[in-house]
Amino acid sequence: MVASDTKTVAKSFRINKKALRSVQEEAKRQNLSVNMLVNQLLIDYSEFGRLAHQVNSLLLSRRTFSEILSVTPEEGLATAGRNAGKTAPSTLILSKTGEDVTVKSVLEYMHDLSSYANLFEYSETHENGHWTITLQHELGNKWSIFLANYLTEAFNLASAQPKITVSERSITLKL
Repeated sequence: MVASDTKTVAKSFRINKKALRSVQEEAKRQNLSVNMLVNQLLIDYSEFGRLAHQVNSLLLSRRTFSEILSVTPEEGLATAGRNAGKTAPSTLILSKTGEDVTVKSVLEYMHDLSSYANLFEYSETHENGHWTITLQHELGNKWSIFLANYLTEAFNLASAQPKITVSERSITLKL
């Protein structure tokens, strides 16, 4: 994000009363100003929500998603991860940036999946020209298998082959 992108501007909007009440209640619950919460919602929408909507993303509870994972064979999840990873990342990256898939854009995409889609917790370190990215989650080994295959294909689109380690609650990528 460019520094000028983070500056705020004064704008005036009209808002539905019911929506305003909901935002005020949520801001109070989170101990935020209404302005700060509305700004966060707009950033979420502009950075990810509008793009997810364009590709017909679904919103499922973690419990429902966990139930789906529990009855799906690991090999089926690996195949689904590979198939989805060949198209979904490039579609969303192209929609957001208008550019081809690069290692940098895949890393930004992963960060968006963490920040906005809540698919995992993202952490990274960069030492001696190498990245180590850890994605932590609570959905078990099957979700790790899906993610590893999905992200392998996403990085293949960027002509990169990270070393991926899978565990019950995380995957680690080394680039």
